[in-house]
Amino acid sequence: MREPLYLVTGGAGFIGSQLVARLLRDGARVRVLDNFSTGTRANLALPPDLRRRVEVVRGDVRDLATVARAARGARVVFHQAAMRSVPRSIKDPLGANANNVTGTLHVLEAARRARVPRVVYASSSSVYGDRPELPKREEQPTKPVSPYAVSKVAGELYASVWSRLFTVEAIGLRYFNVFGPRQDPKSEYAAVIPRFIMWALRGRPLEVHGDGRQSRDFTYIDNVVEANVLAGRVAGVPWLSPPARRADPRAGRALKSANVPVWPR
Repeated sequence: MREPLYLVTGGAGFIGSQLVARLLRDGARVRVLDNFSTGTRANLALPPDLRRRVEVVRGDVRDLATVARAARGARVVFHQAAMRSVPRSIKDPLGANANNVTGTLHVLEAARRARVPRVVYASSSSVYGDRPELPKREEQPTKPVSPYAVSKVAGELYASVWSRLFTVEAIGLRYFNVFGPRQDPKSEYAAVIPRFIMWALRGRPLEVHGDGRQSRDFTYIDNVVEANVLAGRVAGVPWLSPPARRADPRAGRALKSANVPVWPR
């Protein structure tokens, strides 16, 4: 029996490349779709025994035909491609919309056309905005305060509609400030943890904005990869598309036990 094929958009990036490596180690075949605007070939430097099971497609999620070709034959699409960063989205709101809204819509539509049964996609904790309630929960209303957050809410809404209208089970994971190996500390939009590490290694003081009493949640990359794998494997998600309503009712509990935030509810 041939190994299952998974498509990972943004598979040459920080998160996507580590998901690719995990899927390959688990014995799958992986197709990577990436435009290499931020991802790198170096992130896909794999051992020979894994390299033979990966196919790299240079392309952009903003092009529906490219995404449709890449989705053919896939069992699950792991959608990681995005224009990330709140500051970047403020500088280029049209780019954020084109990449994150239109790009996500293309992935969902490509999955529908190719009869891919499931899409696991990256959402963001930014959808909560400045709501003060803690801890954050999936059922809390969204309150986006940036173009990036708006684009992620729009992606969630499109995924919810595609799940209910078509035969695509879409599961969203709201990432909270992911950090870990392969994160570029030199990027203009780098997250704070790699920058702290770089400054500490250079003996420089750690720059903190505000009064220092603010707090943020961070998620290690291995936990994000595990969440994606579990979301891709769980046996049926009964609150999603009509074909899934007869699925195993334990599916939702399985995701919850793995602390996987899911959308829709």
